[in-house]
Amino acid sequence: PDSASIARMRRAWGLGNAVARPLSRVGRVRDVQKSLPSRYNSKRAMQSAEERNGYTNFPNPIRGVDKVSWFPNQEGRDLTWHNLEADDARASMIAPLLPEELQHSARVLKRSLPHLGVNLMVGAAAEITRDRPGNGGFRLWVYSDLETAEREAIGLAQGMEVKHTTYNTGFAGAKVVCDASGANNSVLNVNKNELMKATAALLHELNGTMYTGCDLNTTTGDMDNLSQDCPYVLAAIANEAVNPNDATAYGVLGAVESVLEHFHGKTVVVHGCGSVGGTVARELVRAGARVYTIDADVAKADIFGATNISKGTPNYVEEFWKMEIDALVPCSISGLISMEMAKTLGCKAIVGATNLPFKSIEVQQFVEDSGITFVPEGVSSAGAVIVDSIEHFDLKAFKEAQPIDIYEFCRHVVLEKTTELLLTARLREIVTSKATKFISEEYGASEEHNYSQMPIGRTFRFWAQGRGSVINPGAAGTRKALSRDAP
Repeated sequence: PDSASIARMRRAWGLGNAVARPLSRVGRVRDVQKSLPSRYNSKRAMQSAEERNGYTNFPNPIRGVDKVSWFPNQEGRDLTWHNLEADDARASMIAPLLPEELQHSARVLKRSLPHLGVNLMVGAAAEITRDRPGNGGFRLWVYSDLETAEREAIGLAQGMEVKHTTYNTGFAGAKVVCDASGANNSVLNVNKNELMKATAALLHELNGTMYTGCDLNTTTGDMDNLSQDCPYVLAAIANEAVNPNDATAYGVLGAVESVLEHFHGKTVVVHGCGSVGGTVARELVRAGARVYTIDADVAKADIFGATNISKGTPNYVEEFWKMEIDALVPCSISGLISMEMAKTLGCKAIVGATNLPFKSIEVQQFVEDSGITFVPEGVSSAGAVIVDSIEHFDLKAFKEAQPIDIYEFCRHVVLEKTTELLLTARLREIVTSKATKFISEEYGASEEHNYSQMPIGRTFRFWAQGRGSVINPGAAGTRKALSRDAP
């Protein structure tokens, strides 16, 4: 690349102006490599124009700068989105949480990679564009058939849409799903390096309309590899001290705090003590709650100050759902709560990080109709997408932020939104899940001077500057619920 191209690339990554003096190609490469974060030292980005045969430059308006990227020309490749029938799109458990106009607009893009034994697909809750690109993690799993994988991609994308619209992240709901059933039915048999290269090619073809990150069976290392070949990765790469799982955990804490009003003396069961649930349990203990922990890996549930009631421990509680507690916080598998369990639940509220904690929509309806407060994960488990929004829309603030500031921002924002949800449900005399569609935010990325319509990532720096002035948590959510149109 010439000096002007390097300057644009450095500005895109928030690195200031390039060195103005003429440099040889080798000199230019070394200069940029010294300045770029290690995760961005892409050999492909440093190749000469001749070596980039088949690649094209394009401007990316999302961050307000010209980002130099290259994507392979894939003439003849199928990039056709397949729209689901309206009834099929509405059939997922997430669809009722969406506004009516988004309940029947789901679509999926599929690509077969037989040389890797996988089928790669992108699910989207609605149309994705460069003005409002799709955002969702990369899930690698073995599915019973392609139709099941497609349904999961759509359901997960709709779940992401709830999060993105609820918090006005500036993104649309989407998900990358890879079915590894052709790799001898094991994700361990998938050549991840080649898979990341194939994914990078697909993301390049989508031309800035889709961003992805970590999810089930994909790691930060995988995202590092993916970022070597394309810029469409959001996984806290620009600030390695930030952990998206901790951001999610702090968001869950904010939701639980809104429901319980305070932690001291409250009884809570945390089901699943991995990267999210473990943090939730530790912080609840620190806040004065009486915490019970459960995990299939017994050691993970050994949280200082908590009581481990996992199978194989002296305090094992087989039917934990019958315990008389203030809140059940599921941070483990989907479909945890069956109808049999629902009939004997002893908790007053269910607030967690798990996607789809109920076996079916009928179970969820039964639980809510019984008077148990349920905060949908689209509200409670949004920390990671909030982090993505900061990283994407205010890269400088993200790079300079202390992790705890970002985590506390997620906690604050989710607490306010949960408070708004609970009051909206009460005012409309409906269950909380049905109130979710009424607390969506209006997206206005072009409204630079309209704070209420800014993507939430752009508001972080203002919150961080005045965080000491927050004296009444939940007040903003209450105000917003009361200001919305009457039912």
